[in-house]
Amino acid sequence: MAQNPNMLRTMIGLGMTLIIILSYAVYGATIASSYYYYHTSNETQNHSVLDQGIGEDNTSQSWTFSTNRATTWINVSFVGLEEGDQITIEVSDGVWYYHEMLGDDDAEQFSCRQAAESYEEYNVCSAAESHTVDVTEDGNLTVRGIVSPALPMGGIGSLYADSLTEATKDSEKLISDNNGTKVWTVTLSVTDSIRDDEFEPQVISATHELELVEPFEVDPVTEMLWSISALIGCFAMALVVPMCVYFAAMAKEKRESKLRDSALRKTGELDKDPDAGQS
Repeated sequence: MAQNPNMLRTMIGLGMTLIIILSYAVYGATIASSYYYYHTSNETQNHSVLDQGIGEDNTSQSWTFSTNRATTWINVSFVGLEEGDQITIEVSDGVWYYHEMLGDDDAEQFSCRQAAESYEEYNVCSAAESHTVDVTEDGNLTVRGIVSPALPMGGIGSLYADSLTEATKDSEKLISDNNGTKVWTVTLSVTDSIRDDEFEPQVISATHELELVEPFEVDPVTEMLWSISALIGCFAMALVVPMCVYFAAMAKEKRESKLRDSALRKTGELDKDPDAGQS
């Protein structure tokens, strides 16, 4: 490279060309995004439960309630439970998802969707019509479950579409596909006998209605500047090694040239008259 400085100029020129091309590509993709946001109401609702009575053995009691809108999750809470009691929640249509870490204080932002090493997502929550939860200590207990994992938990989701009209239709279809009446049965089984009006579950659910669909937008100038900075940084790192080698080779060549000139001066060859040998 030291013998051919054009190589360094070629690498710098090629890097700048790639920076301009890739920056324009990022700018074009930013102003023509095909992703859309859809916003939903994400309202919480308290449900009234219908008491189905105490079992014949006085060790179990059941309640029912229903959901008739697009529902993301449900919470069923009891107070005054004892270790060894069991709570069973069953849905009349379809399945619901449960995991003991859902909503746990020790599992911040736990999600049923996990990514494998191949970056493929899979669901770690178990899906069934009925789930039974054991009470492990005296006190209160809340059973949390996911009803429709396709709906946005936070009330905002994204999708890919060719136009705003198509994105609106897809969003409406997502909500309508998860609408429908579901009847839930909650059964409490205890180790001792149950007295009348001793227990009553508190049921809360989150429901969704489509409110707004809008295109995903970012500031193209800002994104282009960030992309240019990132590309310049990448190519600068790629050019650091060859440029260091180039300047090191140039410095070595200058140093060797100075040493050579110094040695010639000491022997007097530089001051010698080239015509002295001909006289």
